[in-house]
Amino acid sequence: MVKRKAAVYLIKQKRTSLRRLYVLPVAAAMAVLAGCNTGPATDAENGTLAETDTVTAIHADTTAAKADTTAAGASGSMADADSAARQPVKELTLHAIGNSPEEMHFDLDTLKAEAGALIKLQLTNEAQDMPMVHNLVITAPGKYREVALAGEEAGASGNYVPASQNVIAASPIALPGQTIELEFTAPARPGVYDFVCTYPEHWQRMHGKFIVE
Repeated sequence: MVKRKAAVYLIKQKRTSLRRLYVLPVAAAMAVLAGCNTGPATDAENGTLAETDTVTAIHADTTAAKADTTAAGASGSMADADSAARQPVKELTLHAIGNSPEEMHFDLDTLKAEAGALIKLQLTNEAQDMPMVHNLVITAPGKYREVALAGEEAGASGNYVPASQNVIAASPIALPGQTIELEFTAPARPGVYDFVCTYPEHWQRMHGKFIVE
């Protein structure tokens, strides 16, 4: 009996030892796995934070760039407004006189303005009967005759104004008793320019000098 008990006791001890041997490696492996899992989780968290920081920085830079662009646009608009406010304005009036080809003429043979000025010109046709219709065309120096002859070819549909680089500004046709307005910017270069009525055959009697100072 004593030997049998001793044998049983030894078997129990061996089983306990084996259990300890199995438990220790498993516990160690679990600890290692836990350590490995901790590393990637931290990296993922760091990556998320880094990505968030990057997006925030990009958003901040974009917002700042938009603010700079808006400010630049506002400054440009203010500069344009200031430039327009500084531009001199010259108001001129001109009358087309006469009720026949022999009588027709402009009441002035010279108009003056400052270089680059905004010109606001009124043309009044004092005639009472057709076909005393007139227009007003500002031309390059010495080109009024050339422009007038080309205007005849342009015809009524083009208001007797040719498509020419020698034309600086042109009004519509003023019928008898009508007043029309012409607004344009005077040439930036001082000089003696011309004005003329380009209705057929009117240019011979209806022209003058536009002096830019």
